[in-house]
Amino acid sequence: MIDASFEYAVPPGWTAEGGEQRLTLLGPRDENTVAALISVRYVAPEDPSHKSADAYLTRLASKPTIPVPGWKSGPAKPLTVAGRKARIVERDTSQFTPPTAREIREVPMKEIHVVVPAAKGFYAIVYYAPRSLDKKARLVFRQFLRTFKPKL
Repeated sequence: MIDASFEYAVPPGWTAEGGEQRLTLLGPRDENTVAALISVRYVAPEDPSHKSADAYLTRLASKPTIPVPGWKSGPAKPLTVAGRKARIVERDTSQFTPPTAREIREVPMKEIHVVVPAAKGFYAIVYYAPRSLDKKARLVFRQFLRTFKPKL
């Protein structure tokens, strides 16, 4: 097993769950109780779901098989994370909550994917937040990216 751990700072008011190779940070919730979140995972080169960072980004740009209200994906753009040439893709999407209730609400969401190369494989950092929380949560996400230090 590869030690693909990383260093990071937990933003004030957010909670961390996970281990060394996978992390989820939970932030504030909106009026529908949908939380903002940041997740990080290391994707090994032999991972069958994502053969490469390029394949991951191509899949992000593909339209969903089931129509999602408000779905829109932007192009991959360059970004520097931890001194590495990373790429970022921003998307608009929706989440329906609560998923098991008779009456569900559509919650417009903002999604950002950052791909950071590793010696082998890559790190996928995902930001997912209700649009009503996006302005404040995105500032937290930018700060998190400044503290992210991959080991590989």
